[in-house]
Amino acid sequence: MSLRTEQQQAEIIREFLITMGQSLQQYQYSFACSAELSRHEFNVLYILRLRGPIVVKEIAQQLPAVSLSTLTRLLDSLEQKSFIERKLDPCDRRSFIISPTDEAHRLMEHFPQHCECFVQRITQSLTSEEQTTLAELFIKIKAHQ
Repeated sequence: MSLRTEQQQAEIIREFLITMGQSLQQYQYSFACSAELSRHEFNVLYILRLRGPIVVKEIAQQLPAVSLSTLTRLLDSLEQKSFIERKLDPCDRRSFIISPTDEAHRLMEHFPQHCECFVQRITQSLTSEEQTTLAELFIKIKAHQ
């Protein structure tokens, strides 16, 4: 393997991340469409899957491109679809705690399976040892975020 300059390495990494980000967005979009969700509704459910019940303000912080009024409409829609429940926050009665319903849990537990072919596509050209190294590098990168 030839030695590359730092600039070349950075360009390779940047191009890889953009390509993988676009591919992952396509998988997310197809999953959301199959569940009759918008992209933003999916994002809210994904946040709830990772974080559990949280206040609206925390969801808004995770979705900086979504205005509070749009987030309110998203939450209304998800509530109508029986994917979330809203309860007054006992610590701050001006705020609501958003919780995923059992239906949301059932739906979102299928997302990793939906992405399995994405993971296989990324790793199919790697040896088992290279896959292990890649996973360890991802863990190291994630730990420093």
